[in-house]
Amino acid sequence: MQLINLDSSKTNILNVINFILQWNNGKDSINQQTSGSTGKAKTIKLPKWKMQNSAEMTGEELGLYKMKNALICMNSNYIGSKMMIVRALRYNLDLIVTEVTSNPLKNIDFPIDFAAMVPFQVEEIIRQNPEKLNLIGTLIIGGASVSTQLEQKLKKFNCIAYSTFGMTETVSHIALKDLKIENSPFRVIGNTVLSVQNDCLVISNENLGIEKLKTNDIVELIDEKSFFWKGRADFIINSGGVKINPEVVEEKIKNALLINNFVISSLPDDKLGNAVIFIGEEDLKTNDLQKKIEGIVDVYERPKTYYFIPSLVRTASGKINRLQTLKTIR
Repeated sequence: MQLINLDSSKTNILNVINFILQWNNGKDSINQQTSGSTGKAKTIKLPKWKMQNSAEMTGEELGLYKMKNALICMNSNYIGSKMMIVRALRYNLDLIVTEVTSNPLKNIDFPIDFAAMVPFQVEEIIRQNPEKLNLIGTLIIGGASVSTQLEQKLKKFNCIAYSTFGMTETVSHIALKDLKIENSPFRVIGNTVLSVQNDCLVISNENLGIEKLKTNDIVELIDEKSFFWKGRADFIINSGGVKINPEVVEEKIKNALLINNFVISSLPDDKLGNAVIFIGEEDLKTNDLQKKIEGIVDVYERPKTYYFIPSLVRTASGKINRLQTLKTIR
């Protein structure tokens, strides 16, 4: 594997080098911190054999053995980026390292076989340099859900594009959704087997040493190999006895108004128990926003209060941190 440094800040390339040294230090595991976007961040030990097996699952599914290079443009302290390094090592891919920016393709003018990004980066590339997305052969998008709006935009480009499903505990993704196929479900990779408990996904995978890992992800299970993702159980709002999935409400608003940079959340309420609220960035504030939203969502989904802040709180990987964002207005 050859490192190709396009990181003028030197921060990301140094992190990549440090991880490669850690990978080759003879120890059996690495310490990895979870993102903290859905709860308190914690440090867990990840055995290197699990990471190696995960890399091979992705490699077989996407044909990494046929590729020559890969792009790492996300924060390399997170599991998604570290797994890109492990895949490059396993399949002897030249690793192109950029600094962590909203538009990592801005200064790239050559083909890239394989890349991983968060949705925000893909949105910015399409806004600033859409033609450069065609430089990528296969793109996986993770860290946050891919909106229907972004999914439709991606259909115009040549690159193969997948949304990923996984978490630190599963050592990166265990399922992929083909974003070029309308209404495509997530389909597992490797020998992953799925089930459901109380509407939440349960994951098993012998090669990753996972047996009946219960998640907080609400899904519609098609069979033991595929599912539609609906949202997170820990975000469900119980308002007046009605359970509301904020991610479903957000998707309705995004698709109708073509806006981003907001979340649907809740605050304690004496009558309802919890009242639905809207938290958006200040550039979304208009006189008719509330009226438009009320015409889109169901009556019980309508926000009771609207808050506007300079910017939503995000993790280093670009994912909206709902808990910290809510704290800014509490």
